[in-house]
Amino acid sequence: MDLDLTDEQTWLSESIETLLEREWIGAEKAHDAGEPERGRLWSALVEFGALTVARDEGLGAVELCLAARAMGAHLASVPYIGSAALRFAVEPFAAHLPERFTELADADDRASIALLEPGSSWSLPDARARLEADGLQGDKVAVEHAAGVECLAVVAVVSGAPGLVLVQAGEPRLEVSAQPAFDVTVPMSAVSFAGAEPAAVASGAVAGELLARMTTIGALLAAAEAVGAAGAMLDDARRYAGERRQFGRTIGSNQALRHLMADMYVRQTSAWSTVLYAAAALDDEMADAHQSAAVAKAYVARAAREIAHGSMQVFAGIAFTEEHPAHRFLRRIVVREQQFGDAAHHERELGRALVSRVAERPHSAAAPQTPPAPVS
Repeated sequence: MDLDLTDEQTWLSESIETLLEREWIGAEKAHDAGEPERGRLWSALVEFGALTVARDEGLGAVELCLAARAMGAHLASVPYIGSAALRFAVEPFAAHLPERFTELADADDRASIALLEPGSSWSLPDARARLEADGLQGDKVAVEHAAGVECLAVVAVVSGAPGLVLVQAGEPRLEVSAQPAFDVTVPMSAVSFAGAEPAAVASGAVAGELLARMTTIGALLAAAEAVGAAGAMLDDARRYAGERRQFGRTIGSNQALRHLMADMYVRQTSAWSTVLYAAAALDDEMADAHQSAAVAKAYVARAAREIAHGSMQVFAGIAFTEEHPAHRFLRRIVVREQQFGDAAHHERELGRALVSRVAERPHSAAAPQTPPAPVS
C-alpha cells in the first residue's frame, strides 16, 4: 500500500480548496450561512464531481476523505458526509439493489443517514425502527441536515435483520423537527416515521455488507472533517504565536508553548495518517479495512479534541468566546467526534471483535510432556 498521494489526488485536494475559497463564505462567517449559501456550495460540489464514486473513474475513499478534510477546515455547511457515504456504499452492490439506490449516483440529491435512535448507540444491531406491512415505523435523532435533503437513508429492521430503507423527504408520514445543535453549521433533527412509505429497500445479506461499508466510510469522513478542523485551528494558533508579543518577544518563543505546539503537530499528522491508511485499506478491499477505520475514528476522536484544547491555550481567553474561530472549530470537532461512534464506542467494538476472533481459533493440542532426564 502506497500512502503517498498521487499527483491526481494532490490536484484534487488543491482544487477542492480553491472551490471552497471561491464558493463558500469562509469559516469566519459560516455560522451566518443560510440556504442560499449552502445551495450554492452544494451545486458547485456536484458540478465539480465531488460525489462521483464510480469504481473505474470516480472518487475512492482517499479522495472523499481529502474533500471532507477540506470542508472541515472551512466549516462548510452541506450534507456531504451522508451523501458521499451512501453513494460510496451503494456503488459495489448496484447490480443487486433496487433501481432507486443506483439512481443516486447520477442524481444531485442530498442525502442524510438516519441511524441513531433515542437512548440507543451507533451499533447497527441496536436499531429498533422497523419496516412493517403498513410502512416504516420508528424514531431517529441527530439526523444531519434532515430539513434540507431530498432523501433519508434509514437503518431499520427489515425481515428480522438490519436493512436500509430510502425515504423521500416529502413523504407525508414523515415528521422532521429541529433539535438543538451544538454546531449551528451542522443542523440536527429528530425524525419520526409513522408508516412512511419507502422509496427503496435493501435487505438480506447484501444489506449487511452495504451497511457495514456505509458506516465505515461515514466514520472515516467524519474523522477526516475533524482532522481538517483541527488542522485549521493549529495553523491559526501557529500564526498567532508568531505575531502575538508579550514582554518584548513573541509568545511562540516561549519554550513551554513550543513543546505544546510540537505535540499538537505530532497529533495532527498522526491523525491524518490513520485516516489515510484506513481509507487506502478500504479502497484496496483489505480484510481488516473496517477495523482500521474503527482505529482511525477512535484515534482522531481523541487527537482532534486535544489539538483543539491546545490551540485554545495558545489563544488564551479570547478563544473561549463564541465569536472566535477557534471556538467554532472546536464545536465542529466535537460533533464529528460523536458521529458514527466516539472513541469509547469504537474501542469497545474493537475489543469485542478481538475476543470473538480469539474464541473462534481452534485450541491447539497440548504439547506432550517430556520426562526429565535421569540424573547421573
